[in-house]
Amino acid sequence: MMIRKWLIYQKERFPLVQYIPMMAMFGFCAVSYSMHLNNPHAKISDASVLQYIAAIVTTLFWFMLLRIADEHKDFEEDRQYRPYLPVPRGLVTLGSLRVIGFILIAVQIVFSICVDWRLLGMLALVYCWLALMTLEFGVSKWLKKHPTWYLASHMVIMPFIDLYATSVEWIPRGGTFSFGILVYMISSFCDGTVVEVGRKLRAKENEEYGVDTYTHIWGPKSAMIVWMICMTISLVTTVLAGFQVRVGMEIIAILSPLYVYAAFIAYRFARKPTPQNSKIFTTFPGIWMFLMYLLLGVLPFFK
Repeated sequence: MMIRKWLIYQKERFPLVQYIPMMAMFGFCAVSYSMHLNNPHAKISDASVLQYIAAIVTTLFWFMLLRIADEHKDFEEDRQYRPYLPVPRGLVTLGSLRVIGFILIAVQIVFSICVDWRLLGMLALVYCWLALMTLEFGVSKWLKKHPTWYLASHMVIMPFIDLYATSVEWIPRGGTFSFGILVYMISSFCDGTVVEVGRKLRAKENEEYGVDTYTHIWGPKSAMIVWMICMTISLVTTVLAGFQVRVGMEIIAILSPLYVYAAFIAYRFARKPTPQNSKIFTTFPGIWMFLMYLLLGVLPFFK
């Protein structure tokens, strides 16, 4: 019975069938990208299996912890406006989620120590930002009134996770933080905003009372402008990150058609913000992010 509850919970709030492939690519490519910054002719075997597994598992667990933190942060709001969600309707409890959260943290710490104890510093950095996010930096009401700052402050955790994932490779070999890693982190931040804004775009008919979406806050046209700004910066920073590992031109060739398509669906939704036109934003941003990591992490092996 308990297993069945957790299967229902993950299906509704953290679908593993979607997250596992994405996080596997996220972790693998962070290690790969870091390797190629140091050695343009790096091979997959230049990093240990443990390093790849550590990067992938800890990344997956970060996103699980983000979900658990959100369940706590949004509990009162969910209970009032979204009682159909698993926690408000009593499928699982916050207490049981906390237990799982502590287990995930323990596994992350063990993996970090097994790879290199110095990773604990990077781990602590992400934990600190996650804690601040959960507390909404002590200015919850102000952030609610300033959605752009809310978005930016919460997306900062993406480059921090990337910093940890890349450091799984460069810390054990005695490397240092580099400009290439910084560009990679900025690219990740921008990709995160593409996904985050995209998942909060709704047709008017699908808006829920008490649930903040960017289409409700800014209106469909302004929301599409913001989303395309995020897409543009994401494309530029991903290309710049690509040039750090000699695959910038290939990334331009592959992502440019997708960028044109993104402009098309944004224009279409801005003109006709219908439920049908909004569906694409539940999948396209994830595909864009997956491709970004795939291109930066896999293409360099073929140069």
